[in-house]
Amino acid sequence: MTMEKIKELFKRILPEAVKNHIRNEKDVLQRLPQDLEAFIDPVRRNTISSIKKFHNAHNGERCFVIGNGPSLQNTDMTNLRNEYTFGLNRIYLMFQDLGFSTSYFVSINDLVVEQSAADIQALDIPKFVSWRSRK
Repeated sequence: MTMEKIKELFKRILPEAVKNHIRNEKDVLQRLPQDLEAFIDPVRRNTISSIKKFHNAHNGERCFVIGNGPSLQNTDMTNLRNEYTFGLNRIYLMFQDLGFSTSYFVSINDLVVEQSAADIQALDIPKFVSWRSRK
């Protein structure tokens, strides 16, 4: 199926209300073939099944998202040691300084995942990375 046919199909079948919420139709149309591939991929289906165990896993509990940046070097994070934490991108480089590892690792930055794939795979915590970075 050509990209033009995919675009026409997309425009025909997508409800108007959804189209109105899409801010950048061009971006969506460019990603559509990739998204369709993701939808039918068996690995993705297995991932969706396995990720369900995390749904509401900490419902009613406090969770903290720890970003990145130089300000973390000047921030006392010891109070987060026994909390549920989501560390982003290359946070694992600070685990020793923090005195703990985060509960979860998250990265949707394709470049970070590509450059740090071996380090990320070695982490002994649940990892959430974008589908685009699966390879």
